[in-house]
Formats: sequence, structure tokens, C-alpha cells
Amino acid sequence: MTSKVCCPAPFSATLSLVTDPKPTRLYWQLALISLARLCLNTGLRMVYPFAPAFARQLDVPVTAVYRLVTIRNLSGFISPLFGPLSERFGRKSVLFGAMMFFSAGCLLVWLWPSYWLLGVALIFVALAKVVYDPAMQAYVGETVPYRQRGKALAVTELSWAVALLAGGPLIGIAIERQGWSAAFFWLGLFGVITAVFLVRFLPKTKQTTPGRGASLADAWRVVRQHPVIWAAMIYNVLNMGSNETIFLVFGDWMELSFGLSLLALGASASVIGGAEIMGELFAGWSVDHFGKRPVIITTGLLNALICLLIPLTAGNLTAALAAYFGLFLMFEITVVGGVPLMTEIVPSARSVVMSSIIAAGALGRAIGSWLGPFLFTRYGFSSNGVVSAIITAVATLILALWIREGQEA
Repeated sequence: MTSKVCCPAPFSATLSLVTDPKPTRLYWQLALISLARLCLNTGLRMVYPFAPAFARQLDVPVTAVYRLVTIRNLSGFISPLFGPLSERFGRKSVLFGAMMFFSAGCLLVWLWPSYWLLGVALIFVALAKVVYDPAMQAYVGETVPYRQRGKALAVTELSWAVALLAGGPLIGIAIERQGWSAAFFWLGLFGVITAVFLVRFLPKTKQTTPGRGASLADAWRVVRQHPVIWAAMIYNVLNMGSNETIFLVFGDWMELSFGLSLLALGASASVIGGAEIMGELFAGWSVDHFGKRPVIITTGLLNALICLLIPLTAGNLTAALAAYFGLFLMFEITVVGGVPLMTEIVPSARSVVMSSIIAAGALGRAIGSWLGPFLFTRYGFSSNGVVSAIITAVATLILALWIREGQEA
């Protein structure tokens, strides 16, 4: 177990180690793992606003790109297979390996650009993320006390928003000037650089005993013994599925409704990134002050309400962007606030819990990536909003009734 840490009340203050004479050490550790995660998240998220651009340059229907996204999301469902890795080989080794795997997939499609290798690259990105995230979250869970964990995990979650806020416009420029595969070259290169930084500068965690779930059989035993893990998985399936139902068709809807260019699509993606970064900052402060469950239950219900309102913004770009800003602000608070809660439902098996929840989220996104285009093409964008609202409300009810912190030491 690594040294205990504490965080001062203001979120903007530097995180510090209680027993460490170098108070900035944890700050730089969080910055480093967040930098690597930024690369992963950009690779994962860029397909949403730029799916029509990929389709045009590959000369395939946009629905063909959506099918690749569905396959990619399903690949994340095997996350529990990788959960034991960090228990057996250590967090640092797994983080490095995930980044190198990510870079290999990106550089592969850059070297031989084609529709099917785009699918392979998307799968590589998804698998790298489901390996990286549980190890990273377990690392933070073991290092930071629960009462301050919201702030620490919010720092790492900033990379999710920055992937759109900064990554969206940069990817748009790369595609417009160098072609769609150039985006993968730059991501692959950046992935290699961050992997080197991880192996060079990130300290190894010191585990005196292996955690629960160090093998697949043990991991399955943990899941069977704790019904709260099943409840958390169902919650994440619904929560991620509802968001994907709207977000996947966002780029297509914006192009059809407002005729936006590639650069404008990148800029619109940055609006969502701005909402998410505000949500992450607010979540990091609020869940440690008011409690994890009260905050995410409230924002979950607000998220469902906004989903109902989004169809009313058709025909007005400003109103549409404002509605999406509100949607992703609430959604991000819900997700980021939920991560520290999930790390504590079975504290003795954090990597098992987080890999199971990530797998559930991948399944939810796969369902949403099928459901979203189906609703959009058959019934129009209003149906996406209504269905997402219902699913989000059900997910929030499940969390309120059955998901609580564990009682383990």
C-alpha cells in the first residue's frame, strides 16, 4: 500500500502527500497518468464528431462507420479478462503496456489506411482503454483516502473533457489538411511518448499482498459474492447506453441541421468538452463536500430532464449547443462523481470492481451505438432524447436503491 495522502479543501490547491517530504509528488503522478489518458480518450472520442468525415474519405456510408463503433464498444465488454493483470504485474507495468498497445493500433491504420483497419484500430483503442482505466483507478483508490478521492479522480477525468476541448479541433485540422489517417499517426506518436514517460517517471506501487481478483477464477468469485457489483454494472450499462444514444448521432445531426464544416464540428465538440471540464471540476469539489450518492442522484435526474428538452432546440444552433452544454455538464458530474463511489463498494477488490463496471459501460455504449442510429433514421432526433431520458431515469433509480459504499476496512 502506498503512502496515505490528503487534499486541502480548495480544489485548485496542490494535492500533497501527508507523509512525503515532497508535497508535489502526487500532483505530478496524477498529471502524468492524466496525460496518457488524454491520448486514449482522444482516440476513443474523435470518431463521434468526425464519423461523417471518415465515411466520406473512405467512400463508405456513415452507417458503416457506426457499425465499427458498435464493434469497438462490444470489444470493451471483455474488460474483466484484463482486470487481474495489474494485481499480478503491478499498476505501472500495465499502464505502460496499455499505452504501447494503443500506439500500435493507431500506427497500423496510419501505415495501411482502409475501412477494415480503421475498425481494427478502434478495437485497439477500446482494449487499451479498458486495460488502462481500471489499473489507473485502482492506483488512485489505493493512494488517496475516500473522503478526498473525488478531487484526485476528477484530476484524471479532466482528460476526458480535454479530449474534445483541445483534441477535437486538432483532429479536425489534421483530417482537413493531411487526410483522415493522419489523426492516427499523431495519436500513435503521442502514445509512445507518454508510455515512455510512464515507465520512466511513475513510481511503482508497493503492495505487500496481492489484491483480491489476481486470477480470473478469483475475480469471478468476487463478483458472485457481491450483488452490489451486479447493481453497479446494470447502472453503468444504462447510464452509458443512454448517453451514447444521443452522442453518436451528434455529428450527423449537426451536419444535417446546420451544415457545419469540419473545423466547425471540431469547435462544436469543444463546447461539449468545455461543459465536461466544468462538470469534472464541480464533481471533484461537490462529491467530497456533499456526498457521492446525493450529488450523482441529483445530476442524474437533471440529466434525464435535459434529454427531454434537447429535441426542442432543432433549428437554432445556439440553443442546440446550449442544451448539449447542459446535458454533458450534468452527465459528467454524474460519471466523475460515481467513480470514487464505485472504488469503495468493495474496497478489497477495486480492480475487479472497476474492470467489471467498465465492461458494463462498454456493453451499454455498444447498445447505445446501435439504438441511437436506429432511432435517428427511423423516428428522428426527438426519439433519441425521449428514450435517453427514460433510460437515464431508470439508471438513477437503481443507483439510489441498491448502490452504496462497502463496509470493508
